[in-house]
Amino acid sequence: MKSLNQLKTIIVDFFKSHYMVGSVYYTDDFDFAAYPDIKYRVVQIQPVGNTSIIGKEIINRFKIMIADIEDANNFQLCDEIWSDCQRIADDFITCFGDDDFFDFYLDYNSVDMQNFSEVAGDRQSGIVFIASIRQTREMNPDAIPLI
Repeated sequence: MKSLNQLKTIIVDFFKSHYMVGSVYYTDDFDFAAYPDIKYRVVQIQPVGNTSIIGKEIINRFKIMIADIEDANNFQLCDEIWSDCQRIADDFITCFGDDDFFDFYLDYNSVDMQNFSEVAGDRQSGIVFIASIRQTREMNPDAIPLI
């Protein structure tokens, strides 16, 4: 079973190695807005909600935003930006939603991508979605005391 820090590293490394991504940040929305030198397309990853334990599974959720800079003179590029961002998200879902990935399982049945377009600031457009990562809980005999 992977720890939250290990999951973070795996997810960040995936997006950093994706040829369509310029920058990756693991941070909340407030801190993300303060980064000065963002290279677009950008991915922001943020843990959300509570960790859930359901039966023998532990579920961690991450909000993932994939965005690009919008051209203020050509609003029709939004469709192209959304399409590119969806391709990146689909690569992530395909990679980690595969049963052959042995460390954890991305619940691809519950991914709902939402398009967005900002009218102020950096004028970003892109998508945002929640990724639910499921793992089978394992007993750690070195850490659990015997009664």
